[in-house]
Amino acid sequence: MNRFVTALEAKYQAKMEEALAVIDLYSNKSVGVGEHPEILEVLDKYTSILDENKSKLETLKMIFSDNNPVQQAMPPAPPDPAEQ
Repeated sequence: MNRFVTALEAKYQAKMEEALAVIDLYSNKSVGVGEHPEILEVLDKYTSILDENKSKLETLKMIFSDNNPVQQAMPPAPPDPAEQ
């Protein structure tokens, strides 16, 4: 897998971890709740962030998996003349 795909995976996973940390803070720690009365809006926002990045990660993995029919049907890239 190339570095771009790896970088995207890391980006999506980091955003998911951040969203989970915020959701955990608001749902398990009363300290976070007391300072932010708009808890429903915050939880909704981070749930959306979690869902969006999970979907992106799953899509990325599907596109670049070995079992992807689109990848299998694509002809190989032509050789780079600079490398010959």
